Amino acid sequence: MNVNEHLIDEIKSKNNIIEIISGYTQLKQNGKNHKGLCPFHNEKTPSFIVSEDKQLYHCFGCGQAGDVIEFISKKENLDFIDSLKFLGNRVGINIEEKTLNKEEKKAVEEKTKIYELNREAAIFYYKNLHKRGAQALEYLSNKRGLSIETIKKFGLGYALNEWDALNKYLLKKGYNQSLIYKSGLVLQKKEKKGFYDRFRNRTIFPIFNTTGKVIGFGARAIGNEMPKYLNSPQTPVFNKSNNLFGLNIAKNEINDNKRIIVVEGYMDVISLYEKGIKNAVASLGTALTKGQGQLLKRYADKTYICYDSDVAGQTATLRGLDILTEVGCEVKVISLKGAKDPDELVKEHGKEAFIKYVNSALTLVEYKISLAKEKYNIKTTEGSIKFVQEITPILKNLKSPVEVDAYISKISSETGISRKAINKEFYGNNKEKNPESFKKYRSKKDRNNNKYNIIPEKPIKKQGYFEAEKILLKLIIENEHMYKEIKNNFTYDKFISSNIKNIAKFVYRAYETNSLDKDEILKELEIEEIGLFHEVNKIVLPEDNVDKMLIDCVNTIKKHRLILEKNGIEKELKIIEKKEKKSKEEIVRIRELCINYEKILKELKKM
Repeated sequence: MNVNEHLIDEIKSKNNIIEIISGYTQLKQNGKNHKGLCPFHNEKTPSFIVSEDKQLYHCFGCGQAGDVIEFISKKENLDFIDSLKFLGNRVGINIEEKTLNKEEKKAVEEKTKIYELNREAAIFYYKNLHKRGAQALEYLSNKRGLSIETIKKFGLGYALNEWDALNKYLLKKGYNQSLIYKSGLVLQKKEKKGFYDRFRNRTIFPIFNTTGKVIGFGARAIGNEMPKYLNSPQTPVFNKSNNLFGLNIAKNEINDNKRIIVVEGYMDVISLYEKGIKNAVASLGTALTKGQGQLLKRYADKTYICYDSDVAGQTATLRGLDILTEVGCEVKVISLKGAKDPDELVKEHGKEAFIKYVNSALTLVEYKISLAKEKYNIKTTEGSIKFVQEITPILKNLKSPVEVDAYISKISSETGISRKAINKEFYGNNKEKNPESFKKYRSKKDRNNNKYNIIPEKPIKKQGYFEAEKILLKLIIENEHMYKEIKNNFTYDKFISSNIKNIAKFVYRAYETNSLDKDEILKELEIEEIGLFHEVNKIVLPEDNVDKMLIDCVNTIKKHRLILEKNGIEKELKIIEKKEKKSKEEIVRIRELCINYEKILKELKKM
């Protein structure tokens, strides 16, 4: 969907950022800005600033910043288009009406009707569970140990043991047969003589998208019917490769650790929720896909895979790890012992036992090493050799030399094989990368000429004018003596950065009125300047040579100002020199510029 800039601006202008953010955290007027506790992280002292003039927000605690669209995107975990829809609907702007052609609008209308139809089906299944689903309710409540509250939270239901109960119900509700078929809820009979329900005599698990719409269903057989689990087919609103069961709930339960747990089955998610672990999702009976990986990355900083402990589960875990790593997720593996899946573990050992496994989760490399260790007896020479040979390709995927070195040390200790031998296995004949090559040099000639000789680079002094301006401002704020030293020769307008200059203006004025109060100064600043003011306040000054630091900062700023003037003169001279015919005024101007240029060069030479 292409949304033009004019429409985006209209939506932003009609959604006042103060009003929007006030729905998530309490804001108080603080000078020209508003201030409150950050809605993105826990804090006791407000560091979240919102500018009504600029319609921007910035948290100086966690660094979150942006406009009203970015706020909704981050807070509601929506992509850009969905954020626009969210804000547009709030102010009566339907972006689909304004941006889609006839065919696209028709497709959107069809999706909307299928969402409605799925919702009706979910209600039908839910009512059946409590009215006519005694066996299914017995399974969920007694065998699975779910409370009525959890059953309601996930909207669990029951499909009647009848051929076309749902189809008749939906037809009676006014939905046409073609749409019901397109939703995947019914199948067509042979020779196209009517339709029958896809799900019959099954416990129903509605699948919701992140905005709370029912997009499909999962179903578990009550008896011994096969397949045990059955899912909705792909429809205009449902693609299992791009959705995750339980994400509609988990996205609101992700804590400050910003982590999501990926499990295999619906019941794993629901059982964990029942025990108070509410940040779990399931991959809808399929191996993790890139689409699901990108979805996880949007909602969490860390993803934990907790699949069944059997061989199939291990294979799925390895595949999932590679997919998640490829899309940029920080991923770990919860390796269960003494239970085949999370559902069994929490039922038998409780929430705390599962949390212990979460806290001791393995990284991708650690997990792959642990699987290799299970294959070989590393207490034997043969087992150790095969183990080292198998994990060498795994270690080669690591980008950090520090990580490689740490693992090689650990493996050497566990197997009894020397670091030198493992390095040889890892690096082969590549002496340039093998750290063993650098331990000693053979001769003076080698030390002078050896291409393997590593000479550390001298640290680069980072002191640009901007850093000098921040340090100088810090010196002035923290020490009135410094202000008095320079106030006559270095007025606030001598600062180059416009933001620093504006902060300095209020600092100088505060000293003139004997009322330097940082909080009062903050009230006068723009949102960008507040961030800079916080940066300046965080600077730690040395106790010694402070006077010299003052002089160095002033000289650095003056020097940069001279360089800017010099560059400006050169640019202006080039423009005039290009002209074939020059006016008298331009000739006079050239002379003035040349005189000023000479003065600047002399000053720079002195400095």
